Amino acid sequence: MLVACTKRACRAGLVAVLVTALCVLTLLDSPPRLPDPPADPPPTPGGEPPGTRSIVAYSWARRLALDYRASKECDGANGRNETTLEMALERTLDAFELTAIRWLETIPRRLFLYSGHLDLRVAGYPSLRVIAVKHGPLPTSSLFCTVWYEEEQGRIRSYSMEALVSPIWLEEWGEETDSYTGILVSCQLPSLEGSTAYPLRVYVGSTSCYENPSHSLAIFRDNVTDNNDDDNYENDSSTNNSKRFTLCIKGLDFDEDISEKLVAFVELHRILGAGLFYFYVFDVHENVLKVLRLYERSNVVRWFDLTLPGDLPKDKKNRREFFDQDIWTKRRMELIPYNHCFYENLHRSEFVVPIDVDEAIVPIKRKSWHGLISDERRKLGESFEEFASYSVRNVYFFPELQNKSKSVSFVDNPDYLDTIRTSNVSPEGDSVKSFVSTRRALTVHNHYALSTLNPSTRRAHHVDPNDALKHHHRACDSRHLDCDLLMDDVQIDVSALRYANELKARMKVTLNDLNGHLD
Repeated sequence: MLVACTKRACRAGLVAVLVTALCVLTLLDSPPRLPDPPADPPPTPGGEPPGTRSIVAYSWARRLALDYRASKECDGANGRNETTLEMALERTLDAFELTAIRWLETIPRRLFLYSGHLDLRVAGYPSLRVIAVKHGPLPTSSLFCTVWYEEEQGRIRSYSMEALVSPIWLEEWGEETDSYTGILVSCQLPSLEGSTAYPLRVYVGSTSCYENPSHSLAIFRDNVTDNNDDDNYENDSSTNNSKRFTLCIKGLDFDEDISEKLVAFVELHRILGAGLFYFYVFDVHENVLKVLRLYERSNVVRWFDLTLPGDLPKDKKNRREFFDQDIWTKRRMELIPYNHCFYENLHRSEFVVPIDVDEAIVPIKRKSWHGLISDERRKLGESFEEFASYSVRNVYFFPELQNKSKSVSFVDNPDYLDTIRTSNVSPEGDSVKSFVSTRRALTVHNHYALSTLNPSTRRAHHVDPNDALKHHHRACDSRHLDCDLLMDDVQIDVSALRYANELKARMKVTLNDLNGHLD
């Protein structure tokens, strides 16, 4: 009886501390109200200690409250005539075409903005997320966001607030003093209750209440609804979940004509469950562009011309030489399109999958990704939502291996249907590719979620290699791999062959559509 009373007293004390702390934080920062944390379940033997969920929820609320930056309205549009401001916005609303995103330099030689996105995932805390690149250290003074809203009757208002900056990189990977590094700039939006105002454009720089909307980013706002319905996981068909998975393919930069291989890549992944593909393009063969344009007309592919910020090389020859010599800048710049893809699909897709064109995530016990994720959800139960990404381990299908066995020969099969692979499965976290949750990630890396929206969320859950493997179809590179060791221990893997007939049929249709158009 005494133990029960003590538990109740501790619980009551914890609740009192929580309420008092939240009240103090509200008075200090005046942030929008965060929904109350869920009540704790009764304690169970071996379960969480009483109050654990409240403590986690409190920590999340406290971080949001401390991070919150109050906004201020820019009085009278900084003294500018409202009609002039509206005209300036009208002239710039369509300034950036879909396939040609341009860098916006806001601090000379130091800060370059790429894209702006509305983030409504945290109730009561609407934010704009601006993907940008900094060159060397940013100014020691604060950065500021200026956001332009359009209200009823077309009236334009602007608000300014201090920006929060998060690196799209990890410190332990190293960073030179004068390097180019991706950052995510968060602008905490004001709570305009009862207003239908919508943010149109954003500027980030060292100036509060910036006055020139023509030098700003349009805010991406496509499909700003909550499409993340976990209740539909049980359906193992892609027909009802066509936008659940979006593939993100980093900057393509090669002269080889891989048009037929690219068709195989797209059609195989459509069979697996992908509903949309985001391609980023530096320089490729004209036939590759024709494939992208064909799929673009069917709303299967969106593709973007890609350039580098600042004084990084723009022409093909110098860029390729530079990336060959400076692999770390190349790795940092690869994260920009991945994060752009993530935020463009924030409210459209359940998962984004950063992947290369020589890779495919192949389920073993299921035919599609929908079934694979459904199985993982059943296995993990409530803990499924404790992860920001779900990683699949790597095996190699080196082309040098495919003629090694005479017992299995499928010479007429398209790419991605090879049958001889290395027996060695990569360790967890090494060369993995992941289904990244648009609910729970904050930034994205090539292999998994880089940072999480909620600090209590874990970055990655590793799928059992008996349930799925990432098939990597590439030549063995002895500079980075022990080729002799890997190719000495191989095995037959026909898991991808069940897609052969459907893949060939799909490719035939697409290649017929392209017939006569390829050089």
